[in-house]
This record gives sequence, structure tokens and C-alpha cells, in this order.
Amino acid sequence: MRFLPQSLFARLTLLLLLAVLVALVSFGYAFRQDRATLVARNFTDAKVQQIEALREALKALPDDRGMSVQPLARQYRVILVPYDRRPDIGQAPAAAFKPIVTRLQEQLGRDTEIRWGMRLDQAIVWIRMQVTADTSKFVWAGFAMRNTDISGEVPARLAMTLGAILVALLAGAFWFARRLTRPLSNLSEAVATMAAGKHPSPLPEDGPSEIAQVARNVNKMAANLEQLETDRRTMLGGVSHDIRTPLARLRLASEIAVSDPKQRAEMAADISDIDRIVTQFLDFARGEPTEAMQSVRVDETLKHIAQKAGAQKLPVTCLDDSNNPAQSVMIKVFPAAFERMLLNLIENAHRYGKPPVELTAVLDGAFVEITVIDHGDGVHPADAERLKQPFVRGDAARGGEMGAGLGLAIVDRLAKWHHGSFDIARRAGGGNAARIRLLVANA
Repeated sequence: MRFLPQSLFARLTLLLLLAVLVALVSFGYAFRQDRATLVARNFTDAKVQQIEALREALKALPDDRGMSVQPLARQYRVILVPYDRRPDIGQAPAAAFKPIVTRLQEQLGRDTEIRWGMRLDQAIVWIRMQVTADTSKFVWAGFAMRNTDISGEVPARLAMTLGAILVALLAGAFWFARRLTRPLSNLSEAVATMAAGKHPSPLPEDGPSEIAQVARNVNKMAANLEQLETDRRTMLGGVSHDIRTPLARLRLASEIAVSDPKQRAEMAADISDIDRIVTQFLDFARGEPTEAMQSVRVDETLKHIAQKAGAQKLPVTCLDDSNNPAQSVMIKVFPAAFERMLLNLIENAHRYGKPPVELTAVLDGAFVEITVIDHGDGVHPADAERLKQPFVRGDAARGGEMGAGLGLAIVDRLAKWHHGSFDIARRAGGGNAARIRLLVANA
């Protein structure tokens, strides 16, 4: 249901709050009803004999118009008012006084008229009674209700007690809900961290048994993944070392033993390709960069990378426009990882595309889009996402060029480490546009 809060903690807190409120309201209502019934019982039980005695005394009075009933009033400690003077004395009993009225009528008769009133801030029960044997002469007998209040309002002391109980229960409910849902929150954060390719801190293995079991399993899974990552880095590191040592000897041997320049150049190129593939494996096997992020200026960084690419015989034109606002903005990067990411794209453009290769930067709101452009045939739109997967190579890469199919996968991973994104697409004018999108440092 859309009106309910989304988090489990909020829903559990709301449920406990409603349960506490329903319990307190039910308790208050039951207390009020029981209190009204108890007051009615106490009043009628205490007064019924007095009322019966007074009624008999009034009926026993001689039929003397001049005789006063006030002596009986003093004797029985009641208020007697002639009916003909105040036929509408008081008012009809409210619903709160129904228990008293019901019990009095059960004792005195269903036709007994009972009224309710106040006298000097004191509740008075008025009962119509017959005087002498003359059935046409009546008086109102008023009985004070001392120290009783059944108006239906909750007494102040009870209200304060219920308020204190409510605060205590709400505090307990909040603590209980937080205690129950915190392991789930920690579990959610740990899973999100693992989904981002990072290693979460071990989860506390306490709380309810089901949650504790899940936490133990997540800790085991995280430990296994971390061990697999460590083993992979160790294995690839060892493989690269074992391969590069004989490669260095082969390179030296080819320079000395091979007299044909063309054959020597081909052997050197093959050795370089093998070394490059090993380097790609290492790059892909590396974990998150251990270097600190730095704020760098876009134009200076791109010029430096273009110069380094040129030194590696990978010429690239760095489009420099002083009016381009993207040239002067700052971005936060891992310097070595950022350089490796762009050099991979430049090398990929030369290897599978066609020159000239261009390097541009465009400001798009709070983001900078850095694009490596080539003028080859371009990738098919259906292959754009597939080529970012490890060990996947495009059709152009299957024609004899050596490679492991990790170049774009490495770029995609490095872009995510920079909290950015990477995409590659065919340009309208021909060729590919490999774009990296990063957040501006001061955005």
C-alpha cells in the first residue's frame, strides 16, 4: 500500500505505535466504564436503604397541609423540595449517569422519576417521592454524591499515569524496532557494498537466530570472495612474472640471433603483443586503486596523456579550445588509473579503428564528457554493451590482431571506480566515440 512507509523500521515502529495506542485507548475506555459501574453500585448500595426508609417516612406523614417535611430532611440528611414548586428541577441524566439511574430504578421501580443537577459544585441525584397517602402530592428528594465523578472524563492522575506508560512503551517500541531492523540495515549495506565490487566489514552475528544465520552466511560469502580475489591477483601476478622473464630473453635473443630485419621486427611485435596481453590481464585483475584521488585540471591532464600516447607511437590529437568551459574545470581522479583508462581507449582506437584519433572534452551540466574519437567503421549498436564484457572481442578484432578482449572491460571498471560511466557508440559521421562521463570536482 502506497500510504505506508517504505522501510521495515518505519513500518514496525508504526505497527507498535498503533498497538500501544489501541491498548491505552481500550484500557481508558474499560476503566471509565468499570469506574462508572462501580460508582453506581456503591452509590445505590449505600443509599438504597436510606431512600427506602425516607420513602416510607414520607408516606407515613399525616395528611396535614401545614406539616413541613424539613424535619425529615434534617433527619435523613437530604434535600426535600416540593414537587409543585420545581416540577422541572435539574435535568435529565446524561449517558454517563445511566448505570446509577438503572440501578435506582431496579430498586425503586421502573416508573421512578430521576433527575440530575448540581448544587454548590456537587452532583445531586433528585428522586421524586410520594408524600402521605395522597398519590397526588410529591417532593423531590436530593441525595448528594460526595467524592464521585462519573462524568466520563479520565481523572488527571490516571491521565498522567497513562501518559507516562505511553512514553515508556513508545521508547521501548522504538528501541525494539531499531534493535530488530538494524541487522537488516547492516545486511543491506553489506550486500550493496559487495554488489559494488568492494569488500564489506564483517557483520555482527547476533540478534534473532534467522538474521544471525544470514549474517554468518554473508560473512562467509564475503570472505570467500575476498580470498578468490586474492588468489586471482596472486596467480595472475605469478603468471605475468613467469611469462615476462622468458619474453625478455626472447626479445634479447631475437635482437642478437635474427639477422633478417623484417623477421626481427615481426618477432619483436609478437613479443610486444604478448607483453601487452599480460599487462591487460594484470590491469583487469587489480582491485580498487590504492592511490589517493586527486583534483586535476582537464586540459592539462588530457595534454599530458596525449603526449604519453604519442611517445608510445599512438598519435592522438587533443582538441584544445580556450573557449571550451570543459578545459578549465577540475575533476577528481586516481591519476595512474585515469591515465591507463584513456591510454587503453587510444590504443583501442588505433588498433581497431582508423586515424586520426582525437581526444575531446565537453561540459554537460555537473559532468565532464571525455571522448576518444576514431574514424574507422564503428561498432554495431547491438555490440556496444557486449564489448564492455571481459574477454569479448568485436568482429574487427578477429582478423589477426592479438588481444585478450579486456581493453574496454578495464575501461568500464575504471570508470565505475571514478564514480562515472563509460559508453561506446558509432558516430554519425563514421567511426567510434568512446565516452567517459565524470562528475566535476566542485559540482
